[in-house]
Amino acid sequence: MKIKKLVITILVLLTVQMCGPEPKLDYNVTKSESYKISEKKMKKNSLEVKKGFEADNEKFEKKVKESAKSFIENMVAKQSISGNETFADQAMKQMAVNMIEKGIEYQKNKIEEIRFFNDEEAEITQKVKVFSNNNDSFAKLQNEYELFKRVAEKLQYKDTEDMMSQMEKMDRKEVFSKLMKGISEVIEDEFKKEENYTEMTTTVSVRKVNNTWHIKNLDEQIKAVDVLFSSLANSM
Repeated sequence: MKIKKLVITILVLLTVQMCGPEPKLDYNVTKSESYKISEKKMKKNSLEVKKGFEADNEKFEKKVKESAKSFIENMVAKQSISGNETFADQAMKQMAVNMIEKGIEYQKNKIEEIRFFNDEEAEITQKVKVFSNNNDSFAKLQNEYELFKRVAEKLQYKDTEDMMSQMEKMDRKEVFSKLMKGISEVIEDEFKKEENYTEMTTTVSVRKVNNTWHIKNLDEQIKAVDVLFSSLANSM
């Protein structure tokens, strides 16, 4: 199962640009040559663009997290440690989902420019720090021994052998629950490391609808989230 290639691709497709409120403009505001508007009004309007953009980002982020949570719950309910699936298989699935969810949560970005084309259309350019796994941290965790070694440490067992020995005394759902907790913590550790990120420039088109700015085709992007998680499920 090519976890690294699959999940990194999904993270790029699900790139979400989140930015907190700012007391003053720290980005450029420009316009097309044909658009007639005063500098003062344009800068004021840029705050409304940013506000609508952030609201849509939150909506998209919420959808991604809900889909990831639903994916995990369905996985536990339908496939929890089945006779045909090993702990390692289940662990790798959990790792993939956590990578997607944490990749969205830990993404960092900064708006560089808001460019207006007219009263109802604009484009946002920003620099985004996204998880890239440049140093192959997660590639190492695809090794069953390395993954369970880290999980055992997180769950405070002496070693992998001790963890597996103790888990033999538990029921299957409890075992899987503990594994998910340990894997989630291991994944989060990797997402906290600066060296695992790369910076990229992205542009997003926005449009004013009913006096509120929105990301273009947001509904289609939200629908695509379910398709992506469905593809993830079918590829494993």
